[in-house]
Amino acid sequence: MRAEFIGQDRILLLSINKALKDSGKLVERVFSDGGFDIVLLSVTEEEIQGLREYIKNPIEVEMDDVEIIYEYFMRKFGDTSIPPEAYISAIEIADKKGISVVGIDIPSGMYEDIFVESVQISDMILLSLRRRRLLKRKWNFSSPESFSAEWDSYLNKGGYKKVEKERAKHMAVEIVNKKKGNTLVIVEEERFNDLIENLNSILQGYKLRESAEEKKEA
Repeated sequence: MRAEFIGQDRILLLSINKALKDSGKLVERVFSDGGFDIVLLSVTEEEIQGLREYIKNPIEVEMDDVEIIYEYFMRKFGDTSIPPEAYISAIEIADKKGISVVGIDIPSGMYEDIFVESVQISDMILLSLRRRRLLKRKWNFSSPESFSAEWDSYLNKGGYKKVEKERAKHMAVEIVNKKKGNTLVIVEEERFNDLIENLNSILQGYKLRESAEEKKEA
C-alpha cells in the first residue's frame, strides 16, 4: 500500500514487508519516479548506520526465535531477506543520488523508558506463552499482508501494543518535523495504518490519498 499527503509539501508513505526480498524491488520502482528530497525510514539512526556497515561488509545477521519463525513462514510467499531488502535498497539508491536518509523510529534510551512504563510482568508472561504456540497456531496465509497483520496482532497485545502505538506516534511527529519538499517514508506494513491515523490528526492543510501498490513486478 501507499498513501500520499498533499499540501505545502508532498509526503509519500510506502508500506513494505520487512522479510520479503521483493520489497526491495518495490522501493526501486518508487524511486524510479524520481524527485525525492529526503527519505525517512521506520528504523533508528543507529540502525541506519548498522545497515550501511552491512552493505559494505555483508555478514550473517543473528535473529531471535520469533524472527526465525516469522522468516520461515514468510518463505511461503517468496524469497526472504534479513536485514530487510527494502531498507537496503532505499539506502543504496538514496546514497547514489545524494539524498539524505533519516531514521524516524524511537531512539535507544527513550524506547527503553516507554517499554518500562508500558509493559507489565503479566504482559511478559503472556507473551512467553504465545511465543510457544507460534509453530502450532493456524495462521492466515491468504496473503503476506494478512499473515503479517495477524502475526503482529497476536504478539503485540497489552503493553506491547501500547509500545507499538507509541512508535507510530513518535514516527508521525518525526515525519512532520523532518519532511522536506518531496518526502518518501518507508514503513513496515504493520505500522502503516497507525502512522496514517497519527499523521491525519497532526498534519494541517494536507489531503490524504491512498492506493494499493503491487508487491511484485508484473
